[in-house]
Amino acid sequence: MPISKCQNGHFYDDVKYSSCPHCEASPAAGQSAAAAPGRGDDSVTVAMFNNAVQEESRAHNRITANTGDEVTVGLYSRKIDADPVVGWLVGVSGAERGRDHRLHAGRNFIGRSLKMDVSLADDMSVSRENHCSILYDPANVAFYIAPGEGTNTYFNGGLLTKAIEIKDGDTIRAGETDLVFAAFCKGERKWL
Repeated sequence: MPISKCQNGHFYDDVKYSSCPHCEASPAAGQSAAAAPGRGDDSVTVAMFNNAVQEESRAHNRITANTGDEVTVGLYSRKIDADPVVGWLVGVSGAERGRDHRLHAGRNFIGRSLKMDVSLADDMSVSRENHCSILYDPANVAFYIAPGEGTNTYFNGGLLTKAIEIKDGDTIRAGETDLVFAAFCKGERKWL
C-alpha cells in the first residue's frame, strides 16, 4: 500500500485518495498545523490530543476534537463511592495459606469461581459458587456466616447448618482451606 505525506504532514493512501483527505475534511486544522514553524509531526499529534482533552474536560466526558481527524482518547473514571473494607479472611492452611481476602458491607460470597467476593480458586474441593457466605450488618456492626448450596462448611470445628454470628478469631473450613476471620468494624469502629 503506497503511503504519501502531504505538505501539512498528514499520511494517506495515494491510491485511494487523489489528495490528502485530512486537509480536505478540515482545512483550518491543516493550516494551523503547517503555520507553526519548526514543529515536527509529533507536535501536531500532541496539539490535536491536547485540544481533544481540553474539549473533554469542558464537556464532561464528551469528546470533540477541533480537527477533522479522528482522535482516539482513553477515558478513565474513578469510582466515587468507596466500598470500604469491614474485615478479612486470612488463609492459615491449604492452598490459601498466607493469603488474605477483603470483606465488604453486605453479603460476601465464598467459592472457587473468580466471580465470588472471596475466591478460593486453588482449592478444588470448594464449591464453584456460593460454598458459604459472610454477611456484614452495618446497622448492628455484626458479622454472620451462612452455609451455601455446595459442600459442607465447618465453623470452629463443627458443621455449619444455619446462619450464625461470627466473631474475631473464629475459624472457617471450606474444602481443604482453613480461614481465620478478622473484623475491622467492631465496637465503635464502623463506616456509618
